[in-house]
Amino acid sequence: MFYFGRRSKKNLATCDERLQKVFSEVIKHVDCSVIEGRRGEERQNKLYEEGKTKVYYPNGRHNA
Repeated sequence: MFYFGRRSKKNLATCDERLQKVFSEVIKHVDCSVIEGRRGEERQNKLYEEGKTKVYYPNGRHNA
């Protein structure tokens, strides 16, 4: 059986409850990691400036 590591658990905890439930089931069948959860304003805008996302805060999906 697969399990989330410390970083994945920390990132998943910042996600919407529905995503947490889905990934709690997914990890039982597929080895995966949660690379990033919710992004704050500073992080979102930094990624925009670096060209790694196309929207400023709060318009990204990671900001909700």
